[in-house]
Amino acid sequence: MYYRVTTYGFDASRFDDFMELADSLRDELRDIEGLEVIHSCEADDGEGMIIARYDSEESAIAAQPKVREVLGQMAEFMTSQPEIKGGNVIWEL
Repeated sequence: MYYRVTTYGFDASRFDDFMELADSLRDELRDIEGLEVIHSCEADDGEGMIIARYDSEESAIAAQPKVREVLGQMAEFMTSQPEIKGGNVIWEL
């Protein structure tokens, strides 16, 4: 398993519109090969975090053009560039 964590700022005053757009992208995200789970969290007011699990690092790398495209559709709501980190699972409970 491989995880990607993306942090970003967003316009909290437009939260409902932001979530509506995210909901409209579900099918596009489901079609990404190797993407198993996505959790989006509100880390603080106007700060978001996306945790995505892929079946492998190779799948995560291959998915990046599509992920960038999806994030680009959300750009109007973002107040900072997304910062992405990733890694292979080395321990779990």
